[in-house]
Amino acid sequence: MSKIEPIDIDFFTAFNENACNLCGECFHKCPVMLLPIDFAIEEMKKLIASEKTERVLNECQSCFSCNFYCPKNAHPASLILQHWNEEYKKKGLRKRGEYFMTLYPHYPNFRSYVMDHLPRSTKEIVKKWALLGPLKGDTLTYPGCNIITFAELTQTSFFKDLDIRGRLEYCCGETLFRTGYRNELFQITKRLDRWFNILKPKRLLVLCTAGTSVFKSVLPHYGLTYKFEEIKSYIQYLWERIQNGEIKIINKLDMKVTIQDSCYAKMFGDKYMDLPRKILDAIGVEIVEIESCRENMRCCGIAAGFSIDSAYQPFRLRSSTLRNFKDFKKTNADAVCVYCAGCLAEFMTNKKLYFKKLKVYHIIELVQIAIGENPSLTKRAKKKRGRHFFWGIIRKQFPKILSKKKFKIAEIPEEPPNYKEAW
Repeated sequence: MSKIEPIDIDFFTAFNENACNLCGECFHKCPVMLLPIDFAIEEMKKLIASEKTERVLNECQSCFSCNFYCPKNAHPASLILQHWNEEYKKKGLRKRGEYFMTLYPHYPNFRSYVMDHLPRSTKEIVKKWALLGPLKGDTLTYPGCNIITFAELTQTSFFKDLDIRGRLEYCCGETLFRTGYRNELFQITKRLDRWFNILKPKRLLVLCTAGTSVFKSVLPHYGLTYKFEEIKSYIQYLWERIQNGEIKIINKLDMKVTIQDSCYAKMFGDKYMDLPRKILDAIGVEIVEIESCRENMRCCGIAAGFSIDSAYQPFRLRSSTLRNFKDFKKTNADAVCVYCAGCLAEFMTNKKLYFKKLKVYHIIELVQIAIGENPSLTKRAKKKRGRHFFWGIIRKQFPKILSKKKFKIAEIPEEPPNYKEAW
């Protein structure tokens, strides 16, 4: 199988004002805002003039779809991130945003709250992942923050030979990137460089699409110097093993699902976005697409918190997620399939406030069923994690929701500070 690379190695580079012809297509076609063409043009003019916009800077979810729609390859998404960064440096972020900072242990957050409530058996799994000893082979399997909180997803026969290493302190910085925190991302890469040089992997297998894209085409722009011979997504890994017969399908699934695409999948192009669909087809699943899919997809909802104006306002997150839920229900599919554990977390959290039946599966669960395994561990974990994510927000973030206080992110040291081993 040929390698799947990002569409454009410069996809995340700076906005090119000289290339922009003010056509307005970027925000007119945006799957979140869908601005009228004349309004979209006026919003872009304001962005270029460094003026306050009416909607774009407040409502953008940094999904980078606008970069695809731009006929001149001007990278409008980068201009938005630039403005967010400038505003953050001047004013800081609302205090409620602290709870969503992926910089544990500096900021106990929505993930560390869940980690504190993990069952003992799951804590043992993630404790092993934190080891700094030599790798078993030449491949480091990077779980990412979201898989760490859903560690049960890895307890399957087709992952048993993987050497998984990671912890919340070694976050790839994906949300920092999508919120425009440039300096902090440079600090993240120093920490990752140090960690990689201890483990010395030749290859990186990433258990999420977001991390795959960040390591391939984002962090090299922010000072990551460690060189891998290969960086591969677990979706590629699964499809290759199904193709060569290492994963044997024995139970064809008689079900119909709709798909929540990962925000980053479109950055690898059609060949990559085809992979989860090929996997589902191979295990007998019928796919019903919603309108907002593939390169036109909308984020699961978490990115409704990324703007400076939002600062992870929980009602915005909920509204964005429920918009997707309503589209899923229109398909009459049996379930929603995600291939990003972050989407899984967002959906399971907001299901607490959605009063219609909606089944959500991670693609790993469906493959397990197709090979005769029972993903009961993950099934139980999904319900419990969703409950803990939900109540963590209620107890830890809601008291700060109306606070006008601001904060700025503390500097991130290259070496994670000593901390109590809670897991």
